[in-house]
Amino acid sequence: MKFRINKKYIAWGITAFLVIASSILFYFFLFHGGSFLAGLSRITHTLMAVVYGVVLGYILTPVLNFIEQKILRPMFKKAGANVDDVHNRKWWNIMRKISILLTMAFFLIILVGTIMIIVPQLIASIQSIAVSLPTYVTNVTNFINDKLSNVNEEAGNTVTQFINSAYVQIEAFINNRILPNITSIIQSVSRNTWNVIRMLLNFFIGIIVSVYVLNSKESFCAQGKKLAYAFFKESIANEVVGEFRFIHHTFTGFFIGKIIDSLLIGIICFIGTSIIGTPYPVLMSFIVGVTNIVPIFGPYVGAIIGSILVFMIDPLQSLIFLIFVFILQQFDGNILGPMILGSSTGLSSFWVIFSILLFGGIFGIGGWIIGVPLFATFYSILSRITNHFLRSKGLSTNTNEYINTAYVEEGRSILMHEAKEGKYNTRQPGSALKMIFGHRITKWISSKFHSKK
Repeated sequence: MKFRINKKYIAWGITAFLVIASSILFYFFLFHGGSFLAGLSRITHTLMAVVYGVVLGYILTPVLNFIEQKILRPMFKKAGANVDDVHNRKWWNIMRKISILLTMAFFLIILVGTIMIIVPQLIASIQSIAVSLPTYVTNVTNFINDKLSNVNEEAGNTVTQFINSAYVQIEAFINNRILPNITSIIQSVSRNTWNVIRMLLNFFIGIIVSVYVLNSKESFCAQGKKLAYAFFKESIANEVVGEFRFIHHTFTGFFIGKIIDSLLIGIICFIGTSIIGTPYPVLMSFIVGVTNIVPIFGPYVGAIIGSILVFMIDPLQSLIFLIFVFILQQFDGNILGPMILGSSTGLSSFWVIFSILLFGGIFGIGGWIIGVPLFATFYSILSRITNHFLRSKGLSTNTNEYINTAYVEEGRSILMHEAKEGKYNTRQPGSALKMIFGHRITKWISSKFHSKK
């Protein structure tokens, strides 16, 4: 008797295996997820130099593309060099090496310039604020006394006592907690010298890795496509490649665009604060520019922190600074931001806030920055899968058509005014009042409402 394999039983067996395996994995992650995350953290820590290099290479890719496509390629073609010949890559390799050299030179100029110009001014500003803190507290107290003494002397005295009490507590905290622990902090830094050296070493190795990433980015993409078309059927592989393409465009459009946008906002803020005479313009512009990277919440956080610092020095300048930052953020939100970012995520404001809070709570500050494009990727994948199954059932993929849908019956959407009362918990207008208050009270409320009309 010849043994025949029943494909139906094989399919059921594979399904059962996958369900059991998924259940085991879910149980493991639910009760032993800490061990997995700890192991993943150790692997990431070991490969931190590679992580730095990949991230840096990804960020610098638009710079490389601009130099290569807009500057070098026309120059090479004008000189008669065929950089598009796939069989002879000699001229293309030369162009790529020059592009990488110019890209890394650009990055190092920005890095060294930031360290030599901005960092010393930031340190000097912070030290000046720390040294002049008692004077600033006195300025704030005198300002409040002058403004409130004409209105309510008792209120002015209360506010003054509160400020003095807060200052005494801050001073006591510095004297009793911070200063005595300076020795231990120095010892801790000394003990962690190797960690600092290792971090710097990883950063420099990361720069070298980024060179290889920039040089071989097309090869990495090609290898990924080979894997997709090797292990999936054509239709699924095309979807996988398309999703990775979407992820790339989303992260490039949002993350890199947001960095450029925040850099321009910081520069404009420095020019503006220098003109209006805001104290410590470099520090204020740095705060505004850095916090601007975080969508929605960032600009407000930067404005509040900066205005509080300026208020301690000059209350009137604090108000001027706040108005200036508000105008600057309106310009960024309505003109500069859309011009640079465009519709890079396609998320509504609600989902932007949701993604910031969710990934910020999971990953901290990094989650605030990458949360929006990361959630946009998940949102797009879920939307594509949902639309695929809706189309397979002959249903509409237009979200607006489901707003007034009560239920779907035999492939047709039944609207709320067409639905049978109570079917699938549908209720006609006014039935919620009946459920809460009863028929008589609802009738009385309706009569009073209509009588007023």
